[in-house]
Amino acid sequence: MARKQRPNIKGFNPEYTTNFGTTRESTGTFAAEIPKPSAPAEPAAKQTPTPPKPDPETDTPSASKPKADKPARPRVEKERQPQAPKAPKPAAEKRETRLDAAVKVDQGKKLDALEGQGIAARDVIVLAGRRATARFELKAKYIEKPEADRLPMREGYHTTKRLPANILDDLREKHDPLRLQSDSAMVRGQFEPVFWTCLDEVIEELRQKKD
Repeated sequence: MARKQRPNIKGFNPEYTTNFGTTRESTGTFAAEIPKPSAPAEPAAKQTPTPPKPDPETDTPSASKPKADKPARPRVEKERQPQAPKAPKPAAEKRETRLDAAVKVDQGKKLDALEGQGIAARDVIVLAGRRATARFELKAKYIEKPEADRLPMREGYHTTKRLPANILDDLREKHDPLRLQSDSAMVRGQFEPVFWTCLDEVIEELRQKKD
């Protein structure tokens, strides 16, 4: 008796299923069902540990760890840098001032005597005037023009010199507040006696040479 062959079922019949956890493929073979991944469990909220409260009896600055004394640093003396020389103070401002001096009458007579010996009076006056100008230093003291018998000013000596402006202004402030006189008038009382002294010296020197 011939063996009955089993029917070969092709295709997929939705009614022919089982709940054994397998799935029928179109090829007629079975594959294990792949389980679905489960959702990861939510991590528990992290709890921040609460720091312990300090004990007022034990946690005091004195109970804390003593600080080690810092080693003393060696004292290094800095080399002294040479100081730069101080800049000189600016010189006091000066102002060009006219200097006038007359020749006295008695000096005029001596000049006439020198002219008789061949020495011009004008040259003697200029020589004495240059010596007086170089020697003259303005002082912060007002001196009035001295009383004397003078020759006309055209026969006198006239020049200019730079004098300290602060002294000139101080003299004008104290003795000429209305600014009616010139700087030359304020210093004539100081310059003219110097010129007379120099003129007498030059006359005497020239007279001795002629003798």
